[in-house]
Amino acid sequence: MKARGLLIVLILAVAIVYLIWFSKSGDKTNLEQQVDRFERAKEDLTRVNMQTLQKIIQSYIASEGQPPKNLQELRTANLLMGNMLDGWGKPFKYERLSDSSFRLVSAGKDKVFDTEDDIVMEY
Repeated sequence: MKARGLLIVLILAVAIVYLIWFSKSGDKTNLEQQVDRFERAKEDLTRVNMQTLQKIIQSYIASEGQPPKNLQELRTANLLMGNMLDGWGKPFKYERLSDSSFRLVSAGKDKVFDTEDDIVMEY
């Protein structure tokens, strides 16, 4: 009989701790918060990869005097090995704008170019 009472008290204590923990997590559940952090991390990774690619392209410009026509020229010059990917595993789109400027585009969360969630950086 004492064991049954102890078990009931233990279950109630766990339930109370569980409710307190969820009430302190705010409006979003812990899982939703983790998903939001994961998406922000993907965006941060994308921006870091874009900055790295920008530095590689600027190195190419310093040696060749103009931006490459495409990213394949960076591979040919042995400045870029493989594909540089965004946080969602998609290759960046490179656009040469002029003899001194270029644009890097990530397709973003939806993995489709030319939508509102694209991440665009012009240099």
